[in-house]
Amino acid sequence: MQNSAEKIFSVSVFDYNRVEPCIVRETDHWAVVYKPPHLPTAPLRADERNTLVYWFLHCSEVQGDVPCDDMQTDVLLDATQIDPQEPPAEYGLHSREAQVRGKKAIEAGLLHRLDTDTRGLVLFAKDQAVYDFLAARQEAGQIIKTYWAFVEPTRAPEIDDGYGFDATELSTLKELSAVQRGIAAQEQVVVQERIAAQLPLTLESQFRNFGPGAKRVAPVFSGSRHYKKDGRLYTTVIEAADILPFSIDGNDAVPQTAYEFRPSPPLIRVRCRLSRGYRHQVRAHLAAAGLPISGDPLYAPQGAEAQPESAQVGLQLYAVSLEFPDPENPRQNIRVALPPPDKMNP
Repeated sequence: MQNSAEKIFSVSVFDYNRVEPCIVRETDHWAVVYKPPHLPTAPLRADERNTLVYWFLHCSEVQGDVPCDDMQTDVLLDATQIDPQEPPAEYGLHSREAQVRGKKAIEAGLLHRLDTDTRGLVLFAKDQAVYDFLAARQEAGQIIKTYWAFVEPTRAPEIDDGYGFDATELSTLKELSAVQRGIAAQEQVVVQERIAAQLPLTLESQFRNFGPGAKRVAPVFSGSRHYKKDGRLYTTVIEAADILPFSIDGNDAVPQTAYEFRPSPPLIRVRCRLSRGYRHQVRAHLAAAGLPISGDPLYAPQGAEAQPESAQVGLQLYAVSLEFPDPENPRQNIRVALPPPDKMNP
């Protein structure tokens, strides 16, 4: 049965360069927390402190009632600044949130994870009854997560530049840079149209871990020898795509070497949706579709290595929206959303 109504809580402006977590929205029963990149979501050991779970249980009260998008970055207390021997009780060590027992006891009310380098929204339950309710709804595929990702298509079509001259005949770096910007813009339009013609695109697969230390995952599609008849399926729906400025670092300065004059690969922003999630699911599915995420060292390593050091960016994956049934009124959905990122971020 579909929910009859929806409560929407949207943040109009958000700084994706912030380095601290913050509460985006909370009630007495749940909290939606922003996780910055490079911070693990959950601990592997009970004494691990540099995680989002630790911040939520011990540090989030520092924020008080100040809206996340209005926070000054120096207001929040980073988990690494707390004395590991004497975590202060006033930061929530003995709070009821810490008594929730989730998938693992040390994860408290954490409902789902984000990869360490992914930034975005994470849902916590603040009491056991709400955790049990939301965990059951998540298992039923009723918690919807929306992502935006900046991608670099790997199967761009061949384009006739139409200029009719060799680039070496140009007399100035400025002229050459302008020509290459025109070529890249033309590529962008063609690639974006090619992608848009296939949308919405649904990718459904099982997954298997592989590689040294099983650091990577591979989608296992129907027909593969690794496909298991009774294996669990995970679905990513690519819903939309649009063009962004082609320069990787957002800087249109004239390149310093002839090598850099080659047209930059078209940069496309895509929106994805999923319910049940597997480790690296969005990253692996987009790469399998020929749309590896910019800055992804595992699934787009060639693209990352090809960028000059000054232009390199982190993983450009943003978890921007969570939709889930209201624990106080299960016939109503709650949606908490950040604005789509309008540029790539370090």
